[in-house]
Amino acid sequence: MIAATGLRWILTLLFCALAAYGLWRAVVARSHPWTARLAHGLHAVMALAMFAMAWAWGMDLPGTPQVVFFSAAAAWFVLAALALPNRPEPRVHALARSLSHAVMTGAMAWMVAAMSSGMSMGATDAGQAHDMPGMDMSAPGALATMTLSGTADRWSAGLLALVLLALALWWLAEGFDTGRLAPRSTDSTPPGGTTSGSTAHAARDAGCHGLMALGMAVMFLVMV
Repeated sequence: MIAATGLRWILTLLFCALAAYGLWRAVVARSHPWTARLAHGLHAVMALAMFAMAWAWGMDLPGTPQVVFFSAAAAWFVLAALALPNRPEPRVHALARSLSHAVMTGAMAWMVAAMSSGMSMGATDAGQAHDMPGMDMSAPGALATMTLSGTADRWSAGLLALVLLALALWWLAEGFDTGRLAPRSTDSTPPGGTTSGSTAHAARDAGCHGLMALGMAVMFLVMV
């Protein structure tokens, strides 16, 4: 999907690093609640999906299973905050944090659905393209190989990009503040079940969530 070679490789490295971190947290943190490990696993899968969408071959992956998966993940983040007892923070705070993760996974489901419905077959690296209703083939030198052509879809993608950018700034600020203000604390601060353990882990988790949201915002912007 990303035509600009430099941007494509930057996003590839970013999403691969985030996927590796998510998988590491999901596997290593065995002493933490299963909800936290599941959340890290979901973020790892989302990072891998975003990595694939940066490349032309990623457009050939089945769209419907991805839409179902990420829609279910978005619903799970909300239900987990509402239904699971014994939260270390007020439920309203847990819900607010979980909603940010739900927005990310829901936006991922929307992106896959928009790309799947907007084309019949993906473009190849050689520049060959097939009929793609709802998509525009970008001119040479454009950031993306294909962009959304529908006005409503483009406005939706732009709005989601702004929301994700706001979430990225919030998470990155939280990560920096957590690491700076309490670098030696061992208190557990799990936001909506997505982080647990030491403050260092909490800071890294928030930073990774922020980088994920930032990378997704860039992906949405190139679709507009």
